[in-house]
Amino acid sequence: MRILVTGVNGFVGRHLVSYLMEDKDNQILGIDSNVNGFFVEGNAYGHNLKVVEADIKSKKDVESIVSDFRPERLFHLAAQSSVSYSWKNPIETFEINVFGGINILESLRKICPSCKTLMVCTAEEYDKNENGNRPIDENFRINPSNPYAISKAALDFFSATYYKAYKLPLFVTRSFNHIGPGQREDFVCSDFAKQIALIEKGLEEPVIRVGNLEAVRDFLDVRDVVRAYSLILEKGIEGEVYNVCSGKKYKISEILYKLLSFSTRKDIEVKKDKSKLRPVDIDFIFGDNRKLKAHTGWKQTYSIDKSLLDTLNYWRARV
Repeated sequence: MRILVTGVNGFVGRHLVSYLMEDKDNQILGIDSNVNGFFVEGNAYGHNLKVVEADIKSKKDVESIVSDFRPERLFHLAAQSSVSYSWKNPIETFEINVFGGINILESLRKICPSCKTLMVCTAEEYDKNENGNRPIDENFRINPSNPYAISKAALDFFSATYYKAYKLPLFVTRSFNHIGPGQREDFVCSDFAKQIALIEKGLEEPVIRVGNLEAVRDFLDVRDVVRAYSLILEKGIEGEVYNVCSGKKYKISEILYKLLSFSTRKDIEVKKDKSKLRPVDIDFIFGDNRKLKAHTGWKQTYSIDKSLLDTLNYWRARV
C-alpha cells in the first residue's frame, strides 16, 4: 500500500508512521516543511519509509508529489495546530490549514481521485457546550471561537464539499486533545510535564505556572489516536465525520495533580500565569466516540495515568 503522510515530523505524524511501518508491505512517503531531526517513535527508520521536505502551501510541490507517488491512502496531518499561536499568527494559520488543505484536495481531484484520504480537523470547531454533562457528538453545532478552530472548520467544510461535488473518498475527523510522549511543550499536559521535569532536575524553582485549571477537556493518547486514524480509512464510511476522543472528561486541575502525584518533588507550588490564559476559552469539551467505535471497532487501550506518566518520563529523559 502506497501511503502519503503530510506533517510527518509532527507529534502525531511520527507516531502514525511508526504504527504504519509495522506492516512491511506499506510504502510510506512522509512530507513536512522541515524534516531536520526526524525520528520515529519506538521504531527504526525503515526501508519502507521515505521522508522529504515539501511546503503544502505550494500548489506545485503538492501536485508534483501526488503525481510522482500516486498514493492509495493519504493522511493529511500537516497543520499549524496551536490555539495560542493562532491568536498571534492568524494569517499564517489560515494559509497552512486552509490553503494547504485545498492544495491537497485539488491535487487528489486532478491526479488521484480514488485515493482514500483522512482530513484531520478538530473538536475546537464545536460550539460551547452549555451542558457540561453532555458529550459532544458529530451532530453538535459548529461555532469556532479561535483562529485555529476557524481554519479547521473551513477545511472541514471544504472536505465535505469536495466529497459531494467530486465523490472523492474523503473522511474527516474532529479530533479532541491528544497527549503522550513527544508532544511539544506548548500543549497543556506536555507543558506541565516539562516544568515538573525541570524542577526535579533542580533547573527551575519549585513553582509550576498554569493557566485556566477549571476548563474540562477530553484527552486521548496519541498511540490510540493513530490507530483510530488508520481504522477510519480501513473501515469507515466515505464522507463521514468521526470524533476521535476518549469520551471521558477531565478538569485541567485534575491532570495537573495527577502529574504532580508522579513527581519525586512534593514541595511544588502552583501559581497562575496570565500569559497562559487564552483570549477566549471554552469551558467544556468532551466527546462522544460511539460512532467511531460502531463503524471501525476501535477501542481505547491507554489509560490517562499511563499517558501522563509516559509524557513526564519523556521530558525527564530530555531536560
